[in-house]
Amino acid sequence: MSIDRRDFLGLLAMLGAESASNPLLAASGSYDSERDPGAPAPGTYRPGRIDNEYALLLPGEREALEKPPVVSSLTSEVVTIRHGDQTIQMRPHDETDGWRLLTITAIDSVQTAVFEKHVTHRGAIAYVTAQGVSAIIPKQIGELSNIRPRQINTPHGVRFQRATHYGPDTVGQYILSSTEDPCYENVAALGAEYVGWTLVANEEAGPQRSLYLESSGKSRELNPDSGLQVLWAPDAASALFDPTDLIFQSLSEGFSSKRTLLGGYLPVADLAVWDPTQQSGYEVIVLLPPGRDAKPMVRLRSMIAPETLSELEELKSTHPELIAGVAIFREKGRTYIERYWNGSAGEFHTALASLWSKWRGFHESALQVDIPDEWLLNAARAGITLARCSYTGLDPTYQIGEGGYTKTPPSSHALFPVAHYEFIWAHQLWNHCASADTYFQHYLEHYVLPDGNFTYNTQDQVEAPLNVGIFLANSARAYFYTLDLKSLEKRLPILERMMGYVLERYDYSKTTFPPSDRRHGLIWGSPEADLGDPKKDTPADHPYFYQNAVCVWRGLEQHARALKLAAQNGSGRHLSGAADRYQAIAQEMRAKIQASLAATLAACSSAMRTAGITPFNPDDINHDPTQLESYENHRFMEDWFLADWGDPALDLGHLKHRVLAGRQSLGLGTSGLPYMTSNFMAHGTLNVLIRQDDYRPFLLSLYALTCYAADSGNRYAPEDAFMPGGHPLEGSAYAWSAVVNSTLQPALGLRWLLCYEETDADVCHLQKAAPRHWFANGETIAVRNCPTRFGTIGWSTRSLTDRQWKITVDLPRAFAGDLVIHVHAPDGRPLHKTSSGRVQGDSVVFQRNALQGVRRLQLLVS
Repeated sequence: MSIDRRDFLGLLAMLGAESASNPLLAASGSYDSERDPGAPAPGTYRPGRIDNEYALLLPGEREALEKPPVVSSLTSEVVTIRHGDQTIQMRPHDETDGWRLLTITAIDSVQTAVFEKHVTHRGAIAYVTAQGVSAIIPKQIGELSNIRPRQINTPHGVRFQRATHYGPDTVGQYILSSTEDPCYENVAALGAEYVGWTLVANEEAGPQRSLYLESSGKSRELNPDSGLQVLWAPDAASALFDPTDLIFQSLSEGFSSKRTLLGGYLPVADLAVWDPTQQSGYEVIVLLPPGRDAKPMVRLRSMIAPETLSELEELKSTHPELIAGVAIFREKGRTYIERYWNGSAGEFHTALASLWSKWRGFHESALQVDIPDEWLLNAARAGITLARCSYTGLDPTYQIGEGGYTKTPPSSHALFPVAHYEFIWAHQLWNHCASADTYFQHYLEHYVLPDGNFTYNTQDQVEAPLNVGIFLANSARAYFYTLDLKSLEKRLPILERMMGYVLERYDYSKTTFPPSDRRHGLIWGSPEADLGDPKKDTPADHPYFYQNAVCVWRGLEQHARALKLAAQNGSGRHLSGAADRYQAIAQEMRAKIQASLAATLAACSSAMRTAGITPFNPDDINHDPTQLESYENHRFMEDWFLADWGDPALDLGHLKHRVLAGRQSLGLGTSGLPYMTSNFMAHGTLNVLIRQDDYRPFLLSLYALTCYAADSGNRYAPEDAFMPGGHPLEGSAYAWSAVVNSTLQPALGLRWLLCYEETDADVCHLQKAAPRHWFANGETIAVRNCPTRFGTIGWSTRSLTDRQWKITVDLPRAFAGDLVIHVHAPDGRPLHKTSSGRVQGDSVVFQRNALQGVRRLQLLVS
């Protein structure tokens, strides 16, 4: 489809006006106030906002949830708590100060009282012993009557709706042209959320023994006793679990659900439903204990009407087996029942405590982050959790949980190199480096063929050789972050095979084509698995795509840099020769790619040159700037961005092309349909945008991914999200399948927001894309154990007022780079002064020589 002529002509005019002052905005389009005479002028309005009800706490509620009852003593049946000067004895289902006693159970031989409290939109489960509080698990489920569909607030009439044709990114530019930075509250306000399924999993059972819950809480896993073939179809009958079977009440049409992960990032479903017709609701928590053959356990809490209570009383005498284990209690004037399935209350909460201890310990032992947006932090952590639970041991997957991409035994999709490199990359950025190395080595040993190609390529498709380059970059990053020579040396023999595989293709182009040929020095191969066929994998089957060449170049350049560093560190002196060899190859390769690019750009049509778009391959010289194929948009240019070639004009050319062709919504590249984004490569968009001076388009894309291309509560992130208001089963099985790449986008994005290292310059940026409201009075940004190639760092930024910040940075012994600390004042004005360093716009800069021997920086910025 082509964009509307009026939209396009208006967009061209806007591009000309904006480009002189802000080239990134020129590439992104602009909110066109002239299209609507009543629309506000750019920079003069606040966009509509909604509350983030997944994270919202009203005044006093945080403190209330952090203070469970104080236990003075307890037995297996009674808990004695101190309440002021008095003591109160409680039995299960008794309540005090809003805290209800769920059960008393022995955890690690210690008697423990398990309490629960709900406030407006949130809640908490607290484990308390006579020695004190042992754990508090946050909940995103609060009072059931407050559950409703995500609200929409569009005071200026700009609303995110499903487009009928490709066109300007009006909704994205509406946010960027406002007085606010993009955030959940203003991005989510534009349209309906994605309603996905909620995963229940562990790290041992593998995807086929995990569960997905529908929005009602019903499991999509077939009951193995049903007599039906237990294959993922998806399941449509004989569910393993359906909460409505246990609450003696059916649902009306039009019910609302709130789908979350308990604790924000556990692989435990905490899902609640409100039925406005019946003015009733329920909450279901489903977990899968450790073990390959584990069976899911369920806790159900449900409101019941007076007539249902009467029926239960009758069942108690006539069919007691139907209500065995049902507890009845009162809470805030309503009657509830509570029951457990596949285990007792004690067994359930003991298993839950173990899961919380495991996953909280896993995340807190690595990169520790405290930011004003708890919801975004949970998205990043949940992505890593869900991906790990979708692997089968160390064996990789592309599918999160079970779905359209699940193959047994693992076949092409499970071994998708793009998924595994992002899995490793995310772990490295969040300081799970030792774990990443274990997964990385397993993949190399089991899924790289003797010729250096990927096992994936021997299946029904051929993936791009560019993945070799990104695997090399992952290997280099692993050494930069850990200086673990033993792990590096263990990888080297297999990496050598992989480099041999792509260098053979590089040598082919050098010897086959003269230097005057634009294909000289490039690398042949498929650009993408869906376009590759093992029977047509020859030098003549595809154009010589630039992203294959630049990704391989970048990988070789990074690999050579890692080998050189290892040689300089003493024990790796024997790697010096290989470092020099690969550095020379990378330098030669860059020169040949650069020559090809220059010749191709010179040969481009006048339309391409006038528009400033970037070609995808040497034959791409007559491209209509208003036309952009789906794979060009959601794969080819994304791979280019990830290589970080280092020429901003070429990056900008691809971004311009996306806009001119109308292939962007809320900063995300649209795919085969104007309302669909293939977001599995959106980390490329995030990567190119974090490199820009203007951080707001990065924020727009990051929040669009988390608000529209995924379920905002349970993080279900399909490969091809239909936006807005999509849901599983919409489109093909592949389109709506949640995948590793899409699920991990927030993890990479948030890390780059907080700490970004330039690739070709020794510069480390802190808080480069932190939004202005994170720097408002009373807010704090704190990060610890953050790995960089300059060493592990930590820092905190505490806002004393809206214009004054106290910043502390802890540095390693030798920080061999420049440090740039970004502070985006709420009023948008540049910084005025700093007690240390040099003010440069909205940042404080420290040159590397000023950091020598400094272990801690303390500065006051205003």
